[in-house]
Amino acid sequence: MILDQAVLTFLTKTEPLYIHLAVANSEVRPFSIRGFGVKVSESKDRLSVFILKAQAEKILNYLSNNRSVATLFTDGFSNESYQIKGEFVELKQIDESENEILHLYRNGSLKLFPPMYSKFPLSSEICEVVTFNVNEVFIQTPGPYAGKKYQKGGSDFDS
Repeated sequence: MILDQAVLTFLTKTEPLYIHLAVANSEVRPFSIRGFGVKVSESKDRLSVFILKAQAEKILNYLSNNRSVATLFTDGFSNESYQIKGEFVELKQIDESENEILHLYRNGSLKLFPPMYSKFPLSSEICEVVTFNVNEVFIQTPGPYAGKKYQKGGSDFDS
């Protein structure tokens, strides 16, 4: 298990949580998109990030030769941030039961950007989910630990 309880709590309890998912094609040209929710597998070694269906085909094109995925998760209030890298597993449609994750993400985002997110409904009709195995976790919170590999059990990296 690469994800310890501190990171799991951050991923599942932070509101608002901002997510960016990045991939690179065979020429190492990057492509980055916003994520709209995250789900942790029961084994705690796999993450699923919710993305817009409109961006799914381009993600798959980039992943056809390079299966590496990098995600940035940032607390909207404190800027506490983690970069989690891994290997692509699948892209699939969202199960109706996963709409709750999208609902929670949207409600958290409404706290900072009510005009934008009040007009932006998130549902299984417009989103899909990218799943990847977690290989590495890095601290990205601004300060002296930024860019360092996360050490299990470390949860307070104030600058």
